[in-house]
Amino acid sequence: MNSETRRKELADFLRTRRSRLSPHEAGLPIETSRRRTPGLRREEVASLSGISLPWYTALEQGRDIQVSEQVLESLVRTLQLSSDERNHLFVLANHAVLPHVTVDASISPAIQRILDRMGTYPAYVLDKRWNVFAWNQMTNKVCGNFNQAKEIERNILWRMFMMKDKEARIVNWENVATLLLAHFRSRYALYINDSWYQELVNMLYNSSEEFREWWGRHDVSGNSEGEKVIQHPQAGLLTFRYNNFKVSESGEFVLRVFTPIENTGTDERLEDLVSEFHSITQ
Repeated sequence: MNSETRRKELADFLRTRRSRLSPHEAGLPIETSRRRTPGLRREEVASLSGISLPWYTALEQGRDIQVSEQVLESLVRTLQLSSDERNHLFVLANHAVLPHVTVDASISPAIQRILDRMGTYPAYVLDKRWNVFAWNQMTNKVCGNFNQAKEIERNILWRMFMMKDKEARIVNWENVATLLLAHFRSRYALYINDSWYQELVNMLYNSSEEFREWWGRHDVSGNSEGEKVIQHPQAGLLTFRYNNFKVSESGEFVLRVFTPIENTGTDERLEDLVSEFHSITQ
């Protein structure tokens, strides 16, 4: 992706934030029943932010103009952006340091040993592109067999939107998928010079109706953790909390661990699943 793509992302992001904010929420005493424009108008955003209308219009048209931090902070206040949205705005406006694009080829063998010692907890390692790089046997039992997965099928965003009806069905799929996509949107801006991200987005945009609709919202989030409920074909209902832990100084790899939530019966069902697997293999 190049600077033109980044400017378009910035323009689209500003438009979606503007359209969701009503004049009343912005403190404007305006009769909304006669308005055709959803949310605020450009001139209202410009006025509330203390900038000229032509200048703000140029931003929403994706023109190549320099934006000061002071102006960005004014837009943050006017559009009532969250902290995650503020960070996203600064990245798109090129006021945040973008990471250098590299792809590590390996992890320490000790990491695989840690994965194998996780017991009944599914766990895997993600690379910076959200590809599952290493995993334990419990992941195969609960999430589907990664040993037999094609390369693209090891990408968790692809799996979420293109493989949701496979071996393990996510009961709270919409909640998990929207959170995942919002976090991916934040990373997409960070790695805007890595064409791989745009290629993945294009494939999903052309293949998934849900992805296409939600991608247009430009929702962002810095949160990459949450709860996932899986209806497993053998074990039944499994309820997890998933957390991430950095496993390299560069942040290239992240360990994701699925911890059973107490009092849901998940621990016991996982033990039964392991026992059943051992009885079959013996």
